[in-house]
Amino acid sequence: MIYEKEKRYIIPFDDVPSPRAEMPEISVDERRENFTEVETGFPEDMAIQEARRCLSCRRCLGCALCWAECKPEAIDFDIPDQELELEFDEVIITKGQENAFYPFNPQLGYGKYPDVITDLQFERMLSPTGPFNGIVVSPLDGEIPGRIAIVQGHIGNDETHLLSSLVLGVNQSVIALDKTKDLEMVLISPLCESFQKKFFAQAEKIPGLQIIEGSPESVEKERNAKEPLLLKYSENGEDKQKAFDLIVILTKPKISPELESLSKKLKQDIV
Repeated sequence: MIYEKEKRYIIPFDDVPSPRAEMPEISVDERRENFTEVETGFPEDMAIQEARRCLSCRRCLGCALCWAECKPEAIDFDIPDQELELEFDEVIITKGQENAFYPFNPQLGYGKYPDVITDLQFERMLSPTGPFNGIVVSPLDGEIPGRIAIVQGHIGNDETHLLSSLVLGVNQSVIALDKTKDLEMVLISPLCESFQKKFFAQAEKIPGLQIIEGSPESVEKERNAKEPLLLKYSENGEDKQKAFDLIVILTKPKISPELESLSKKLKQDIV
């Protein structure tokens, strides 16, 4: 059925690939006798998914549907196309907000257990301007964890990555320990030579942080139970396991082919 709006004829489509996300709201009982905001806003992952959602526009046909539907009137068809030449002293190419990373062991439970997260998600959690206001909590039940494991997800011969991820793991541990009372942090990863020489002596003195040279193997948990996560790992050739409330996986960032192509074209490193 065609309908008219702002003197434009709008043709609705019934086969849009992804429906619009519904705004999360607090329950009716939570609204009683207070002025708490009813709409809680989109979580970060939902907001990103909504921003990328295909609206099935069928390419631009000049129908002005976008203009008719845009309440802030942000679309102006009268602006002519322009080609600009700008001169800069320096060009900086960044990785952007894709936060892509190389695959790691699926047995570690990422995507299966809500309380297994990546270092990027943990960084957002620790940020005072992030979705958790800097409070360390379990995404599963909102409880403050008592024991957190930071484990190496990408194990290989890339010493540069291993060094940077170990330093990141130590720094995140320091921030988490500073924010959370009686928290125990355990960092489990192979230790590269450069880390052992430059940072290990200082890192092992951090109160509340234990560093284990080992390799994480798998994460298990009873289905539908609030039991801790059981992390299995190897240390000095021996199989061991420990229980944790939250597990953070150190990832290896992945650069998109488009950025690599741009970097080569501009002869500029990606920062």
